[in-house]
Amino acid sequence: MNNETSNQSEMQNNSHEEQITRTYRPRLSFYHANNKGSGSAAQFELVPACGDRDGVIYLTLAQQKSVATGSVEQGNRQYATFDWQNRVTVKLNFSDICQMLQVFRGAATTIAEGKGLYHSSHNTTTIINLTRQADPYPGLALEVSRRNKSESEAPNRVRIMLNSAEAFGVGAVLEQSLGVIAFGIPKEPFSEFTPPRPEG
Repeated sequence: MNNETSNQSEMQNNSHEEQITRTYRPRLSFYHANNKGSGSAAQFELVPACGDRDGVIYLTLAQQKSVATGSVEQGNRQYATFDWQNRVTVKLNFSDICQMLQVFRGAATTIAEGKGLYHSSHNTTTIINLTRQADPYPGLALEVSRRNKSESEAPNRVRIMLNSAEAFGVGAVLEQSLGVIAFGIPKEPFSEFTPPRPEG
């Protein structure tokens, strides 16, 4: 293989890897269905910083749509479904996540003393809150409430309760994500990075 062919192959591999990095966006999901149909689901999706674009985490919540029916033994099991068509999605930036981590780590019982994170767009206002609670069982209540500015209807509110183990895990991955949200995914291993020497 000549150098030109080798360089073309290397460029194609790099392009393929960059494409995978851009398109591969795994989600951390929680599905909390119940027999009353009042459950909910949550998904966290990480988008790393890239170039001059800041990284974010998309949080999506959906209400339970149907309850589970039938049984696996009889071969007619129908699992609970969730109303993803009317989902609520919010974009959490570096500052938002830092405020949420104070609750996840136990430094605060709720965000901004119960006021939550306030997001405003051209058409809607959104409040995101995270509250530590002990009843009916210990964990964290995550709630997103969105209201259309042009309508007087009640806001679209979705809430999910994360138990202690789930809250521990989510807090850990959110904390780990801060570096990627701030600086993106390094192209070279940190061990090969040589910081510039100060002048003088």
